[in-house]
Amino acid sequence: MDKMLERALKASVRDEVAARLGGAAASPAQVEELVAESVGELRLDYGAQLDPSEAHALVRALIDDFLYYGPLQPLLDDGSITEVMVNGGGVDLADPSLPFLPPIVYVERAGRLEYRPDIAFDDAGHVRRIIDKIAEQAGVRCDEAHAMGCAILPGGRARATFVVPPLAPDGPALNLRMFKEDLMAMGDLERAGALTPAMSDFLRSAVAARCPIVISGGTGSGKTTLLNALSEFIPAGERVITLEDTPELRLRTPHTERMQTREANVEGEGAVGMRELVSIALRRRPDRIIVGECRGAEAYDMLQAMQTDHPGSMTTVHANDPGNAISRLRTMVGYADGDLNREVIMQQIAESLSGGLIVHVERLQDGNRRVTSIVAVDPLPEGGAVIPRAELFAYDVAGVDNDGWVVGAWRACGIQPQHIKERMVAAGVWYDPAWFFAE
Repeated sequence: MDKMLERALKASVRDEVAARLGGAAASPAQVEELVAESVGELRLDYGAQLDPSEAHALVRALIDDFLYYGPLQPLLDDGSITEVMVNGGGVDLADPSLPFLPPIVYVERAGRLEYRPDIAFDDAGHVRRIIDKIAEQAGVRCDEAHAMGCAILPGGRARATFVVPPLAPDGPALNLRMFKEDLMAMGDLERAGALTPAMSDFLRSAVAARCPIVISGGTGSGKTTLLNALSEFIPAGERVITLEDTPELRLRTPHTERMQTREANVEGEGAVGMRELVSIALRRRPDRIIVGECRGAEAYDMLQAMQTDHPGSMTTVHANDPGNAISRLRTMVGYADGDLNREVIMQQIAESLSGGLIVHVERLQDGNRRVTSIVAVDPLPEGGAVIPRAELFAYDVAGVDNDGWVVGAWRACGIQPQHIKERMVAAGVWYDPAWFFAE
């Protein structure tokens, strides 16, 4: 069928079904029946000659539009896809008279990007309708005043991040990051080649000994996946409170209370930020506090919690390497109190992370995710300006093979972390010096 004719027919069917529904709630079966009836009736008006397979595909596409997420639904149903990226598409703002610009769709599978030219949209407003549906389901705003945002799809199956005009001059853009139903345990990460058994055993004991842990890395590097996996080593009797902007954490420990930030309503009221959540959480008798991601002034409160009555707390931070993670924390603490000088801030970070770890993860150029560095943090010496840290494990990249796969190996750096050792011995958990000398 001609594409112009198909788009016109789809638009008429959408209008017809919407009119018949009249805003009333309907079951999926009722919607499917109305769509099929409308296609059968209206295709005659348009003189559309459809064979059975074409008719079925048309009905299926319209059902996906009404009930699900249009042409993106098959991608969401594909368990091997971890992220969907819809880039631009719509009307050329410089010259609206030009033809509709089709959005460009990519997916991530096994850490690698794939171009999907087979995913087609009907018109300039198709992507925006999908974004509006996602925003409405999540109860978030999407308009000129709120032209970007995040939302969790019903059932927690994926996180949507959207940008629309005027912030997106090339047309509405949408990212969907899927959450796996089967959480990866530390053993799964070992088998996937993300770290070695010695590193896994060491991290197990570090969590059990309540060492503070900061997981650093870039977007999509696997920070949240690793944090979820580490949570299985938290003793079952401990109470954990998680704090997030969007609910991505799915901890493997039974006594967990989840808290989430909230944006302001249309009147500009009711906003609850991460700093407020940390403050509330501290009054709710947590043994550990886990902040899904430190992005701003809440880092100050998080470090305070790590330093006082809540050892073993964990968080993630966007950073290029462990040293950069400390720099990012320093900057974020400065957001909380502009009167703090650099020395005081560094002292605060050192005291909070002393006897703790920075675990750095990366997504390599072949798409595989690796724990590329584990660094122990030591106390700041008297009068010192640089936080002492010692790399315990490192991943060395040797090159790329003929198939594009990164070739590398982990290396134990031959350093025993004395303050962490003391924590482990005091907690009565397993400590093995061989971890740090044989890889």
